[in-house]
Amino acid sequence: MQLVLDANEYIFGLGFFKKESCEHLVKFLIDKNPLHSISICRTIVEEVRVNLTLKEFHNFVKFINVFTTIEEDFFIPFEIGVRYEAKGLKEADALIAAFTEWVGADALVTENRHFLVHHSDLPFKVLTAGDCLKLI
Repeated sequence: MQLVLDANEYIFGLGFFKKESCEHLVKFLIDKNPLHSISICRTIVEEVRVNLTLKEFHNFVKFINVFTTIEEDFFIPFEIGVRYEAKGLKEADALIAAFTEWVGADALVTENRHFLVHHSDLPFKVLTAGDCLKLI
């Protein structure tokens, strides 16, 4: 399964203030590598960077290097982002949704973008870490 993990999954999975389901998802993905693939864009990396300590961010980078390379935001087709903004999403939310669609991910795993589930025409699932663990 191809996944996009939102910044909060990494922050709550690797940071000081852990959320059990996020921590379990990160550990599960490490243990089950390469059954699942992860895509990540620069915006998510930057959000993680400002919310983790240097040591935690170093662990995050090691985790990412096992699974993927960082995609630069400017590669995401502008028209996909505009389509999400036209649906009423804020710029950052539209970017994450556009990135998830662009990479062809099966799911966006997030703890705080629940409003996306109200859009029934998304080409990907929106899951919490707990729901993702049940699915995979």
